[in-house]
Amino acid sequence: MISETMDMQIAKPDLHMETVSRLAQLVAAAAPGSRLPTERELCEQLGVGRSTLREAVRALAFIGAVEPRQGSGTFVGGDPAAVDRLIGLGLVLNRSKVEEIVEVRRALEVDAARLAAERHTEADAEGLRTIMREMVALQDDPLAASKADVEFHVRLARASHNSVLEHLLNGMRVLLEAWMQRAVHRTDIVQAIVAEHNSILEAVFARDVAEAANRMELHQRVAAERLFSVMGPDGSTAQYISLLLGGR
Repeated sequence: MISETMDMQIAKPDLHMETVSRLAQLVAAAAPGSRLPTERELCEQLGVGRSTLREAVRALAFIGAVEPRQGSGTFVGGDPAAVDRLIGLGLVLNRSKVEEIVEVRRALEVDAARLAAERHTEADAEGLRTIMREMVALQDDPLAASKADVEFHVRLARASHNSVLEHLLNGMRVLLEAWMQRAVHRTDIVQAIVAEHNSILEAVFARDVAEAANRMELHQRVAAERLFSVMGPDGSTAQYISLLLGGR
């Protein structure tokens, strides 16, 4: 069972989000398969009622972070993808600003491009070519193309062969999809993004580490301008919690 060593009492008014946040901290610190404290113990530890705690458990169960078992208790989930979803949930619960996410994403994407140029395999290259062909085919459907846009960056992170970097970018994926659906809303924007992606891939496939990083840096700056033009830099991630918990 997970030890109870932290003062987890919740004093803030937003009980649902704070309870999910504190419970997620316990889950993130535990080994897969570990049993959480009992419902009564968690209620006392967090200073919340049973209904609030149960809502938080349901939220974490939806993303695969915990697994309630009838008659046995609640256990930490073992799905590797739950790590990515917990990262995204953490960004939302922290009420991070759009600008903060964009800044961190830029740094991660530049490193991903640099490492992909150095480490990518032929299988990675073919996967990237495939998603770009799909994006070109979808350029008259900006909504679908925006999803291919996100997938391009996920595959590029995978080509870095750095699992931590891949998890961090995957953790931003739900937010990125929601934002890009707003920013990538015209065919001419899709065409510009395709050109930017292909420019990055040219450097990656040539294994030109410095140029791949430079071209990704430029792409991220232009992408940030597109995003801020439709959302503004000061928006909060808190409004996107329903995306992570199954709503729209």
